[in-house]
Amino acid sequence: MRKTPPELPTILIFATGGTIGMHDVGGGLEPDPAFLEILEERADRVASRFGFRARVNQLQPAIDSANADEETAPKIARALRARVGAMRASGVVVTHGTDTLAYTASRLAFELAGLGVPVVVTGSQFAHGARPTDAFDNLQLAIRAVTQANPSAPVAVAFGGKILPAVRVTKSDAEALTAFRAERELGAAPRGLPGSPEDAPLIRADHARVTAIRFTPGLAAADLLALSSTGAAAMVLECYGAGNAPMSKPGMKDALRAISDRMPVVAITQCALGSVDTDRYAVGRQLADAGVIAGADLTVEASIAKLGYLLDRGFTTEEIAHLMPMNLIGECVEPARRTATARAGSAGD
Repeated sequence: MRKTPPELPTILIFATGGTIGMHDVGGGLEPDPAFLEILEERADRVASRFGFRARVNQLQPAIDSANADEETAPKIARALRARVGAMRASGVVVTHGTDTLAYTASRLAFELAGLGVPVVVTGSQFAHGARPTDAFDNLQLAIRAVTQANPSAPVAVAFGGKILPAVRVTKSDAEALTAFRAERELGAAPRGLPGSPEDAPLIRADHARVTAIRFTPGLAAADLLALSSTGAAAMVLECYGAGNAPMSKPGMKDALRAISDRMPVVAITQCALGSVDTDRYAVGRQLADAGVIAGADLTVEASIAKLGYLLDRGFTTEEIAHLMPMNLIGECVEPARRTATARAGSAGD
């Protein structure tokens, strides 16, 4: 009697929309209704080379990633949890538009940290039907990464020939095939995600909206106050250098204090490398005195993701102030550890 061959393990390909699934029929790029079938055929062909099969699901409704909001990444995470369990998937590849890919990937890194299967996010600069296109090269890279990753590996981004950590990635080029970079490495020895407070629901009914504002020479205190009055639950300040802000501007100190009394306000650096150190300059100390939380070396994408995740799970501003500079899943290097590493490097020179 001939034995039935064992069923191959499954990779879930979760399509959310974006350029990768579009085509141009003369009026500009628009969603291609045939893309899911094409995606499944190509993904299954690649997966079979590694001893897997691919099955495609789609976010309903699919979105242009420029329209992503605070609900998008948590919605994707909920869908993935349900489908991974139902399909007994061994890994997940998420296809996503590039505009907000880094934001979604950062939030998925928090949401899916305990999923138990590897998750890789990808997309493309050119539509799958364009000539040339990077769509299928990136898809193949993502599938290969998922088949080779440890089940507990952190969420990653596959793009332009590189595998990048989701909590460190940012889009740096609007045109090149190597559209994403990760200037900072994953923080070593992450502590793990904290449990939700006992008196808080696991997830809020409405997801916390986190906004960000970049300090520029023309920014006034009134701008911060206006942004804080829109119903946002937290604010990220993209500061100069090591966490500096124009504290001598009229009303700035009082505005930041008033906003910090209402919501968590986190300072990060505008620079591609480096960390916030509010003790270095007097203006930085004034920022801290106003209640602003130092965000270590978090990217803007990871700071928004982390704030939203913690707020959705019921943590207070005081608890968030403690957790934001702490390395939970590799998203930052803690200030004390950064100082110790720098001292060790100096001692070896």
